[in-house]
Amino acid sequence: MQSTPVSLVNTSSNSDRQRIKSIAKDFEAMFTSIMLRAMRGTVGENPLIARSMGEEIYTEMLDNEYASMTAQHSSLGLSEMLLKEIENSENPPPLSTLSLNQFSTPLWAAEHSYSTPPSSPQREISPNSNALLSRVDKWDALIQQTARRHGVDPHLVTAVLARESAGNPYAVSRAGAKGLMQLMPGTAKELGVTDPFSPEQNIDGGVRYLKQMLNMHNGDETLALASYNAGPGAVRRYKGIPPFKETQHYVTAVLDLREDSLKTLRLNRSR
Repeated sequence: MQSTPVSLVNTSSNSDRQRIKSIAKDFEAMFTSIMLRAMRGTVGENPLIARSMGEEIYTEMLDNEYASMTAQHSSLGLSEMLLKEIENSENPPPLSTLSLNQFSTPLWAAEHSYSTPPSSPQREISPNSNALLSRVDKWDALIQQTARRHGVDPHLVTAVLARESAGNPYAVSRAGAKGLMQLMPGTAKELGVTDPFSPEQNIDGGVRYLKQMLNMHNGDETLALASYNAGPGAVRRYKGIPPFKETQHYVTAVLDLREDSLKTLRLNRSR
């Protein structure tokens, strides 16, 4: 006797269907975000186009927000098509396999990847890391002087500066952070920074703020960096590095950059 295909709708609970629908909408949002990024890539030189890594982060956050709103309120139809295909499938995939976790790495992170799996103890300096460190090299003398004045590892400061602004003293994020160390207006005011676009003032303020975070966490660099990125309140609330992918990647990326900065120094001395 030939069996008749059974629709997923008839065999799944309503909660399962809602989960599948949610995943389908997440997929459409992801697809829309990638489409927006591709469209932006066709635009020529423009002050509104992200140029630094910090700007790329906030641009992607904006794209993701637009994409999510589109998927939820004015769908392109992709999520409905996926839902229909899954529901009518003769052999629907197990719900446990329906996940977008493998796509959770931000696009800017994929393009500016500095970290490697922990199983690679002999991690080489990546071309991206080399290029980024070269871009901030012109600020080295100022970084060294300021970091030593405030008792902070200059290589850590270099890594933070590279990660924050890619060496652009006029970088402005969509959240309003400014300058080489990407100081928020409120933080800059508290630190006495009157001109956030002044490399001297910005680096001095950023180093002093980083020093405050290090003191707050008894010298724990991972928590200090998490506080620099997400704010000390978030670190206190979660009693550690917050479960934000951006912050988790930020901490790893900065520490990897610091390691690469030290390796570069050792290589230059050995020549």
